Amino acid sequence: MHHYLLQKLGRRIVHEQWPNEPGKRQFLIEAEEIRDVLTKGTGTESVKGISFDTSNIEEVSVGKGAFEGMRNLQFLRIYRDSFNSEGTLQIPEDMEYIPPVRLLHWQNYPRKSLPQRFNPEHLVKIRMPSSKLKKLWGGIQPLPNLKSIDMSFSYSLKEIPNLSKATNLEILSLEFCKSLVELPFSILNLHKLEILNVENCSMLKVIPTNINLASLERLDMTGCSELRTFPDISSNIKKLNLGDTMIEDVPPSVGCWSRLDHLYIGSRSLKRLHVPPCITSLVLWKSNIESIPESIIGLTRLDWLNVNSCRKLKSILGLPSSLQDLDANDCVSLKRVCFSFHNPIRALSFNNCLNLDEEARKGIIQQSVYRYICLPGKKIPEEFTHKATGRSITIPLSPGTLSASSRFKASILILPVESYETDDISCSLRTKGGVEVHCCELPYHFLLRSRSEHLFIFHGDLFPQGNKYHEVDVTMSEITFEFSHTKIGDKIIECGVQIMTEGAEGDSSRELDSFETESSSSQVDNFETGGNNNHHTDGNGDGNYQAEGFKFFQDENIKTSKHTGFRSWLRELGLKVKKMNSHGVS
Repeated sequence: MHHYLLQKLGRRIVHEQWPNEPGKRQFLIEAEEIRDVLTKGTGTESVKGISFDTSNIEEVSVGKGAFEGMRNLQFLRIYRDSFNSEGTLQIPEDMEYIPPVRLLHWQNYPRKSLPQRFNPEHLVKIRMPSSKLKKLWGGIQPLPNLKSIDMSFSYSLKEIPNLSKATNLEILSLEFCKSLVELPFSILNLHKLEILNVENCSMLKVIPTNINLASLERLDMTGCSELRTFPDISSNIKKLNLGDTMIEDVPPSVGCWSRLDHLYIGSRSLKRLHVPPCITSLVLWKSNIESIPESIIGLTRLDWLNVNSCRKLKSILGLPSSLQDLDANDCVSLKRVCFSFHNPIRALSFNNCLNLDEEARKGIIQQSVYRYICLPGKKIPEEFTHKATGRSITIPLSPGTLSASSRFKASILILPVESYETDDISCSLRTKGGVEVHCCELPYHFLLRSRSEHLFIFHGDLFPQGNKYHEVDVTMSEITFEFSHTKIGDKIIECGVQIMTEGAEGDSSRELDSFETESSSSQVDNFETGGNNNHHTDGNGDGNYQAEGFKFFQDENIKTSKHTGFRSWLRELGLKVKKMNSHGVS
């Protein structure tokens, strides 16, 4: 409510500057007024910022002089807040002028080139996702302030300009620029570049050698299907994504990269792999490995291993003791699995591994996990003392069976799932009288498509933990477990439950409490720092650019006319500042 009132007040202050002449205001926010200003060409030198949401307007065509009067415009944002909306802004081919803005964000830019008289010298950020541009500008332009370029999903973009004078550039995002064939050699001058994203640039063939950029921390080249050799890059890299390529060899020098903590190398052609000992996450998705290399088993910091769709993988006969997550889905040749851990791990997933032998299946089921186990199965395992057909089961309880900290282990058998379903499976716990004492969710948030019956095994608390309830009834005579899902609930055909005693849980309960506390803290930290999202976002996901645009005016001490307090409201005008994630996108 507080934010809404500030937003409303800020918009009113903007409107009161020139109630009947929006073209004389400093900032234009209302879509209808912006449309009128652009179509009638009434913008003046007073205008410093435009944020134009075209979601709720029909197609707007403006004249070639729409921006001519706005010589002091520094922030221009044209976007669609609604992903499914049709609203677009059409500009004529003979439009020659867009002011020399500092922040240019134009989603779905409709022309093949920028206006002839556009001067990029003052740009700090340019973001033009899903544009029809074939190129940005020609020649070597002075770009001393430019820090970020985002041309994601500009399918027609064929050429990146010479960036030799963009020496402060930190982010270059070109994902899904499917017509892009080469990266300019001028990127070798970008010594402050931190993120280079050319993900799914499927035509990219020419990449400069010796990209020894000391600041480069993340390189995304997944989906560059023409890439055959390992990129010649700085050893300072922290995250390297090379999935869906034709790379054959990860050279020995990579084994000495002391800062690399995430490596994604997915290639059907992969023949040799070297991994540094500091690695914490390793993705070998769609690689042609037949077994887990000894070099991986010896990694002491590896937390997550992903071998999904490694269709030739036949055995997993050892894993690092530090491992917390193993994803081995769609490993259709996998038969032998043999590993053990001293402490519970987070998750084991063997979806569609239909050739697992009986010994492997038993070993997987017996593992102690915090979150879940997924594997093919035809029946509830024998260790579950209470079993039932369908998706609910009632268990009689003897006096003294339960305590406030009692836990359970559950298994459900699900028929084949033909589509990907993202809703959670929930478990409701009820007393004999039907009173719900707890409801928890199966921590397997993304059900993969399965080709046969599958087992999901997970642990949970019988009663809510923490301060949610002050008292719990541990004297109940029976308890009913009911499992449900909004879309595939009818596919749950069997269930089994085991009530865990204090002795059976032992130290695992205490370690689980510690893990959940750490996970919660980690999730809060991740949320506060922007999370992990490397996908293209339309609409409201671009909200940080609007706030950042106005922040430029604050930084430059731009003065408002009579409303001297206006700058303090700008960040509250519905333009919430969002921090950048590791990909440089909000």
